[in-house]
Amino acid sequence: MRIAILLSMILLFTPGTVADASPMENSYEGNPIIVINLTYESGIGGGDDFEGEIVLELFLNWAPVTVTNFVDLVNQSFYDGIFFHRIIDDFVIQSGDPDCNSNGVYPISDPSCGEGGSSETIPFEADANLTHINGAIGMARGTDPDSATSQFYICDGPQHGLDNGNRTLDDDPGYAVFGVVREGIELVQAAAGVPTTNDADGDGSIPRVPGGPDRPLYEVHINSITIREYVSAPVVEKTDSEKTPALYRIIFGLIAVAAIAGFGFWSRMSKKELVDLSQTAIRKVQRKGK
Repeated sequence: MRIAILLSMILLFTPGTVADASPMENSYEGNPIIVINLTYESGIGGGDDFEGEIVLELFLNWAPVTVTNFVDLVNQSFYDGIFFHRIIDDFVIQSGDPDCNSNGVYPISDPSCGEGGSSETIPFEADANLTHINGAIGMARGTDPDSATSQFYICDGPQHGLDNGNRTLDDDPGYAVFGVVREGIELVQAAAGVPTTNDADGDGSIPRVPGGPDRPLYEVHINSITIREYVSAPVVEKTDSEKTPALYRIIFGLIAVAAIAGFGFWSRMSKKELVDLSQTAIRKVQRKGK
């Protein structure tokens, strides 16, 4: 009985989230912070309008090739004015094709919308610290792992089936994660929940408007993607316990200097002078004791 109670207490006070902790939850010096400014204006049956900013940290420390490619495109205003062309609730919201912009009235756009990207491909990049946690941003690609260009997706909930090492085919390394949402996850959730061509009225009906599969009925528009800043080194205040050793070193240093100076003084006195000084000190103590 006592063993059962003890085991229950151990289970009760053992934190259950430690195993699920991700290094992506921490910020790292030098990483770029980007801001996706987006707007959604719905029509009939489109739900509520929303607008705002999704703030992400990109892990230059773990995915340098992927982050550098994305930052270069951001600096070119490559993503400004396009829309999220593929949205699956509880999975991902996807964008990054420059052909996915409205030609007049949405959803009219280039017929190839969803298939394009920038002109330069980048090699697949993986790191054990990078996984598809909620709000992770990753690179979309074709069947070739090294075919990613500019298209990206943001996870609506954890999607670890996309992780490197979790795919079912031997030649499929998964998808390259390179950042995570720091602010605005509620906007990701709102975007993921808009009605799409696959499920316009919530009953799984066939597509009702032009556009590829999983195309939002109303435009989830990217106004801009910009770089806000780079993560700076944290300023750490020293505690009293950290300051104390330094104070001790100063005090001991002063004592050492004084001792060295004193030794020089005593060393210059003759034996007779030292004896006379000692006797004088003894007489003073004796007089005080009377």
